[in-house]
Amino acid sequence: MQEVFFLSSMDSKRFSSVFRCEVERPIELTNGHHALMVSCDPPLNGQELGHPLGVGELLLWSRFEDEDLWTFPTFPHFVQICLPDVDPPVRAMPPSIAWGEIYKTEADAYAHEMSARPRSSTK
Repeated sequence: MQEVFFLSSMDSKRFSSVFRCEVERPIELTNGHHALMVSCDPPLNGQELGHPLGVGELLLWSRFEDEDLWTFPTFPHFVQICLPDVDPPVRAMPPSIAWGEIYKTEADAYAHEMSARPRSSTK
């Protein structure tokens, strides 16, 4: 598992810039899906989300069911982004605040470089 990667989003204005993420710990959600708790730098502006001091941690999990965030082989990897202080209902996924992509390098994140792995699934 790569310990540092870069998060950005082509779908969310909130995550359109680039965030350096460092894995804090893997988490198994109550429904068995694998997620990662990450610290993000810079912290996310959290005023609209009820976090006036910013959000320095995020919970990420794979956007597509046939992929596992603990063992992803290539970048970019498509993820759901969640606030870490949300308690998900049993057997349900935590509520997502955005879709994003994680990239191996900061340059790839700024360019939204997709050449490493085209995705055709519509899940």
